[in-house]
Amino acid sequence: DADNAGAYNLRGLIYASLNELQLAEQSFQRALQMSPRDGDALHNYGWFLCQQRRFDDADTQFAAAVQAPQYVDTPRSWMARGVCQARAGRWAEAEKSLAHSFELDPGNPATAFSYAEVLYRRGEYERARFYVRRINGQAGQSNAQTLWLAARIERRLGNLPGVQDFGRQLNERFPDSPEAA
Repeated sequence: DADNAGAYNLRGLIYASLNELQLAEQSFQRALQMSPRDGDALHNYGWFLCQQRRFDDADTQFAAAVQAPQYVDTPRSWMARGVCQARAGRWAEAEKSLAHSFELDPGNPATAFSYAEVLYRRGEYERARFYVRRINGQAGQSNAQTLWLAARIERRLGNLPGVQDFGRQLNERFPDSPEAA
């Protein structure tokens, strides 16, 4: 069906995963040409652009996605926007976007982790500690990355027993991870 915008969006994702960047971009653009206010296509194209380090263009797509009528996954787009802004080194913007995503979906561990990471990078260690504790305090949500971030935060706060505790957990639970190394 050559008139199916969703198919072009999916094709863009497939081509992006195959590293066929020109075909992916053409597919996303075609999907948005057919359905310019499709939040999913705007989000996916934004993420694609972020992966290509085209940060300004990505931000434009994420901004359009969160404004798209009837788009229900705005917390995901706010999170992706914040992650992309962080990759661009735009820490203040990233903090705002991730805070908004967290307000919309406070139970999302990926958002809490990304938010904690940005706060850590900005030197907001106590605040970062709060968000990473939310993840590490829930069974099944912590992983090597969250434990490593917690250890780094505790180190910055001068809490040596905390650093040792998170280091022990990391080595016991994820001994083969790059973070444990």
